[in-house]
Amino acid sequence: MEKHRLARIEQYIVEFFQDRQQARILAKELFDGTPEYANADLVRALEDLEKKKRLLVRHTYEGNDYITLTTQGADLVGITLHGEGLAMPHPPKSAISNV
Repeated sequence: MEKHRLARIEQYIVEFFQDRQQARILAKELFDGTPEYANADLVRALEDLEKKKRLLVRHTYEGNDYITLTTQGADLVGITLHGEGLAMPHPPKSAISNV
Protein backbone atom coordinates (compact mmCIF):
# COMPACT_ATOMS: atom_id res chain seq x y z
CA MET A 1 0.00 0.00 0.00
CA GLU A 2 1.19 3.51 -0.79
CA LYS A 3 2.68 5.20 2.30
CA HIS A 4 0.59 8.37 1.88
CA ARG A 5 -2.64 6.40 1.65
CA LEU A 6 -1.69 4.32 4.69
CA ALA A 7 -0.95 7.52 6.64
CA ARG A 8 -4.37 8.99 5.69
CA ILE A 9 -6.16 5.85 6.86
CA GLU A 10 -4.18 5.78 10.10
CA GLN A 11 -5.13 9.43 10.66
CA TYR A 12 -8.78 8.49 10.10
CA ILE A 13 -8.47 5.80 12.80
CA VAL A 14 -6.85 8.20 15.27
CA GLU A 15 -9.55 10.80 14.60
CA PHE A 16 -12.21 8.11 15.04
CA PHE A 17 -10.99 7.55 18.60
CA GLN A 18 -10.66 11.31 19.21
CA ASP A 19 -14.23 11.98 18.09
CA ARG A 20 -15.62 9.32 20.43
CA GLN A 21 -13.27 10.02 23.35
CA GLN A 22 -13.19 6.29 24.11
CA ALA A 23 -10.19 4.03 24.52
CA ARG A 24 -12.06 0.93 23.33
CA ILE A 25 -14.36 0.61 20.33
CA LEU A 26 -16.03 -2.21 18.47
CA ALA A 27 -14.12 -2.94 15.28
CA LYS A 28 -17.45 -3.04 13.42
CA GLU A 29 -18.04 0.63 14.29
CA LEU A 30 -14.75 1.59 12.67
CA PHE A 31 -15.37 -0.51 9.55
CA ASP A 32 -18.93 0.81 9.20
CA GLY A 33 -17.82 4.40 9.89
CA THR A 34 -16.77 5.30 6.35
CA PRO A 35 -17.35 4.09 2.80
CA GLU A 36 -14.15 5.90 1.75
CA TYR A 37 -11.77 3.08 2.77
CA ALA A 38 -12.02 -0.63 2.01
CA ASN A 39 -12.01 -2.98 4.98
CA ALA A 40 -8.75 -4.52 3.77
CA ASP A 41 -7.09 -1.09 3.81
CA LEU A 42 -8.38 -0.43 7.33
CA VAL A 43 -6.98 -3.79 8.44
CA ARG A 44 -3.55 -2.90 6.99
CA ALA A 45 -3.59 0.42 8.82
CA LEU A 46 -4.67 -1.25 12.07
CA GLU A 47 -1.83 -3.76 11.74
CA ASP A 48 0.66 -0.92 11.28
CA LEU A 49 -0.71 0.98 14.27
CA GLU A 50 -0.64 -2.19 16.35
CA LYS A 51 2.59 -3.91 15.38
CA LYS A 52 4.89 -1.06 14.35
CA LYS A 53 3.61 1.96 16.26
CA ARG A 54 2.13 0.03 19.22
CA LEU A 55 -0.75 2.49 19.61
CA LEU A 56 -3.54 -0.06 19.83
CA VAL A 57 -4.39 -3.72 20.34
CA ARG A 58 -7.03 -5.71 18.49
CA HIS A 59 -8.75 -8.44 20.51
CA THR A 60 -11.94 -10.44 20.88
CA TYR A 61 -14.08 -10.48 24.00
CA GLU A 62 -17.31 -12.47 24.32
CA GLY A 63 -17.51 -12.89 20.56
CA ASN A 64 -17.02 -9.20 19.71
CA ASP A 65 -13.95 -7.78 17.99
CA TYR A 66 -12.56 -4.71 19.76
CA ILE A 67 -9.81 -2.19 19.16
CA THR A 68 -8.31 -0.79 22.36
CA LEU A 69 -5.76 1.98 22.67
CA THR A 70 -2.51 1.41 24.52
CA THR A 71 -1.35 4.06 26.97
CA GLN A 72 0.77 5.58 24.20
CA GLY A 73 -2.23 5.56 21.85
CA ALA A 74 -4.47 7.23 24.45
CA ASP A 75 -1.82 9.92 24.97
CA LEU A 76 -1.70 10.58 21.22
CA VAL A 77 -5.48 10.77 20.98
CA GLY A 78 -5.76 12.91 24.11
CA ILE A 79 -7.76 10.52 26.27
CA THR A 80 -7.02 10.36 29.98
CA LEU A 81 -8.49 7.28 31.65
CA HIS A 82 -6.01 6.75 34.48
CA GLY A 83 -5.22 3.21 33.34
CA GLU A 84 -8.67 1.67 33.15
CA GLY A 85 -9.70 0.34 29.79
CA LEU A 86 -6.26 0.65 28.20
CA ALA A 87 -4.50 -2.29 26.60
CA MET A 88 -0.94 -3.49 26.98
CA PRO A 89 0.77 -3.81 23.60
CA HIS A 90 1.79 -7.25 22.44
CA PRO A 91 5.53 -7.90 22.77
CA PRO A 92 7.43 -7.50 19.50
CA LYS A 93 8.18 -10.73 17.67
CA SER A 94 11.88 -10.20 18.29
CA ALA A 95 11.22 -10.52 22.04
CA ILE A 96 9.51 -13.89 21.71
CA SER A 97 11.87 -16.84 21.53
CA ASN A 98 11.09 -19.65 19.12
CA VAL A 99 10.65 -22.88 20.99
